[in-house]
Amino acid sequence: MKPITTTTTTSSSSLLLLIIALTAKSAATLLPPQPTYLNSTNVLICIGENYQYGCTIFVVPLNITNAKCQHLAPPYFHNVGSFKPSVGSFCRITYTRDSCTAHGDAFVNPTPGAPTMHTNFTDPADGENVDVGSMMSSFLCQECLNCT
Repeated sequence: MKPITTTTTTSSSSLLLLIIALTAKSAATLLPPQPTYLNSTNVLICIGENYQYGCTIFVVPLNITNAKCQHLAPPYFHNVGSFKPSVGSFCRITYTRDSCTAHGDAFVNPTPGAPTMHTNFTDPADGENVDVGSMMSSFLCQECLNCT
């Protein structure tokens, strides 16, 4: 009799799981599609230009509710050779203040990123070539689903 009871319990459990699965599927098909939000992004920061030497991948929060200013610590404070956020985000870098500003000093998109921050970075404020790598203090990233 125990094998029959086990079979009955398994059948009841299977039936219950099937009902739950069908109910969940029906409920899911009735809900409107929800927007997709990223919770975090990876940012590659290197001491050397062209993503070489002293590289670290930082995981940073995204979106208005999660995003916060990322203050660079040594060895990256005032010493960034290259900077690249992951696809799906962009970052505002700050190099004229000690901390992030509302709009940042410049935007960095995933492609091409900023591979040469010491020797070939154009300051958007005046169009001049600036060594932002020796001045960069912080950054703030946000979601950008169209950034590739």
